[in-house]
Amino acid sequence: MMIRIALSLLVLFTLFPFTLSYAEPQSSPQKQPTIHDLVDEEYLYAIDFLFFKRLAAGELRLLATDQPNVFRAELIGRTLGVAAWLTGDRTQEYSSLMELTPEGALRSVEYVSRILKRKGGKWKDRGKRYRFDFVQGRVSQEKSRDGVYRPGKVFDLVDEVEPVDILTAFYNLRTGVYGPLMRGTQLQIPTFTSEGVSEILVDILTLEAQKKQKYFPSSGLLFQAKVDPEVFETGGGSLFFWVNDDGIPERGIVEDIIGLGDVRGYLYEEAK
Repeated sequence: MMIRIALSLLVLFTLFPFTLSYAEPQSSPQKQPTIHDLVDEEYLYAIDFLFFKRLAAGELRLLATDQPNVFRAELIGRTLGVAAWLTGDRTQEYSSLMELTPEGALRSVEYVSRILKRKGGKWKDRGKRYRFDFVQGRVSQEKSRDGVYRPGKVFDLVDEVEPVDILTAFYNLRTGVYGPLMRGTQLQIPTFTSEGVSEILVDILTLEAQKKQKYFPSSGLLFQAKVDPEVFETGGGSLFFWVNDDGIPERGIVEDIIGLGDVRGYLYEEAK
């Protein structure tokens, strides 16, 4: 379980390099990038737990496709060393195909999650795929076993809500679709799980609250994220992420895992 949560922290941790706006309402926020500015961007991260160093590694990248205004985001977390041996070289992969709307927001087209691991000398590949059809107002779910997809649930969308997957939500945040990021605010972003429409909640802590979290500096911004446990198999723990003054995430924590301590994530290389 701890290994799954470590990978999940790494996955979540990669999703918070933002352009920041700290101050009072009258201050002008920094200019936020467009989605085209972020193409080919890549970050590499590592996870420590107790005395284990580099327990897992992760990478996040954004790619252009051969279709105009359609992009693919890829997020991969994998165990390393002893952790890889204990988990059968467990890898968690997430990818999102998303399109840019005329209004400047990204919306989900297809979202795929996969878990690959070795058990009994054989590779096991399990996954889910969501297809978003906003014309028909529905989302279709499929489950896969060893690369073969089978039809699953079909959900009707109501109240004109357009949920997005976690990766599409991240890039909408990066490009300012949900507004500037200010201390003491909360962002509520509609997303999707196997039970239907859910929410991603992101709290941006006040400076006073941030200073109480001793692992993090008082500069930059500290986020507390609440994501449906199903998305990354986190079990509902507290997730904190700190970004520096340049908007790059350097540290993250899932607190008090199975009573043994905190799982800590950190940036170790900005690849591009």
